[in-house]
Amino acid sequence: MMKSVLRYLTFLPANLVFVLLAYLLSPLLAALSLMIGAKLPSFLQWFSTTDADLDGGIVQNVAGYKAGLKGRRLWWQRTCWICRNPAHGWQSELLGMPAAGSVIVRQAISETPKNQWYVMETARGTRFFCWKRDQPLFGGFYLKIWLGWVNKSYDGRNHHYAFQPGLKRRR
Repeated sequence: MMKSVLRYLTFLPANLVFVLLAYLLSPLLAALSLMIGAKLPSFLQWFSTTDADLDGGIVQNVAGYKAGLKGRRLWWQRTCWICRNPAHGWQSELLGMPAAGSVIVRQAISETPKNQWYVMETARGTRFFCWKRDQPLFGGFYLKIWLGWVNKSYDGRNHHYAFQPGLKRRR
């Protein structure tokens, strides 16, 4: 298990750079998508998700994402999608753990505060972890923290590397 923690920490600086690049490039990538379509070409897909194109918010019924937008509104919606899922392609394709044959070997979930811990193992026996926590803050807000590799494979190929702190509002 210590190996996966060291691997995670080794990847962290490069991941932070890539996530920052995704935020900075999101307006340009969204503008490019208006010319070429909702799927970014080649390695540019590293800045978005592997399980959806830039209109994924519509298909996945994410609140606030609407079909039929054009021009500036579509550009903004796609910019927001990249920022909502920054560098997921990079985190899956290059830093991810293979999903085929992987199993959860330990799981612990508590509800107050919501806290999840997973230890998983690839088909080749490499162990990796996922820790998720919803830390209550104030006024119905909480800090969503995901570290490790996500416990489920969204694209069916890899468990993507996760460093995803974010402020969320309880509904």
